[in-house]
Amino acid sequence: PAKSHYTFNLRDLARVFQGLLRADPRLIGEDKNEFLGLWMHENLRVFQDRMVNNEDREWFRDLVDKVSKEKFNGVGWDDVVGVDGERLVFGDYLVPGAEPRQYQRVRDMNELRRVVEEALDDYNSVTNAPMKLVMFLDAIEHVSRVCRVIRLPLGNALLLGVGGSGRQSLTRLAAALEEFELFQIEVAKGYGKNEWRDDLRKVLLMAGAEGKDVVFLFTDTQIVQENFLEDINNILNSGEVPNLWKSEDLGTIENALRPIMSQQGLPLTKNAVNAYFITRVRSNLHCVLAMSPVSDEFRQRLRM
Repeated sequence: PAKSHYTFNLRDLARVFQGLLRADPRLIGEDKNEFLGLWMHENLRVFQDRMVNNEDREWFRDLVDKVSKEKFNGVGWDDVVGVDGERLVFGDYLVPGAEPRQYQRVRDMNELRRVVEEALDDYNSVTNAPMKLVMFLDAIEHVSRVCRVIRLPLGNALLLGVGGSGRQSLTRLAAALEEFELFQIEVAKGYGKNEWRDDLRKVLLMAGAEGKDVVFLFTDTQIVQENFLEDINNILNSGEVPNLWKSEDLGTIENALRPIMSQQGLPLTKNAVNAYFITRVRSNLHCVLAMSPVSDEFRQRLRM
């Protein structure tokens, strides 16, 4: 099928409520339209962002407008967003370094551009591979989408686009905005299963043992062997890869987690340590897969 990824279930509905629960009651206050705007935004992000053409996206926006008018006393898209083609953007990155971060509507696009460009300058100042990007509003919206996904618990993203469309650059920028670590494998000559599993151990230890928020960026050009995708699938489904750990790795995990578990009054058995490690991995590790929809390989991989 041309749109084989148009599959939605109750988990997607839960994502909408997950987004609504990120709202700060003090910022929403008495303005019902603010919360209604958040409801519209989360529906667009969860459902509309999977749609592949403007016709489908327009249909979904009209559906949101229709349901909103039916359920919220005639208040529709134009009342909440505006009639002049204004953009509906929410984010928690407007105040860099704020703790806790406030998920709020972005009303000033010039201010948003300034924040993103500052984050880009900061990233370029500390990296060996600076990115020369022109931050136009569509690109900034994509950065905001990636930020939203990686900030959610168990948040993982599939980015579709042809090579050179900015999937990797915007993911790096989103990770910098959210102050997350970014991990990417380096495929050199002779890169195979052993090197891949070494890299997996490294990124899982960062997330599970060290407790770092990590974005694992993986592209279809790095799929040297198809079984790499099986391991990614295992991480997405359960947070672990079968037969990955060596005995010294298990010792490292136990030494890192036992003091933390002891403080929380958790049992310190091997099974409990392993379960706690997997919980931390699933919470802290965010996989972003960058794929091209051009070849038939993508459709075959979707069906796997």
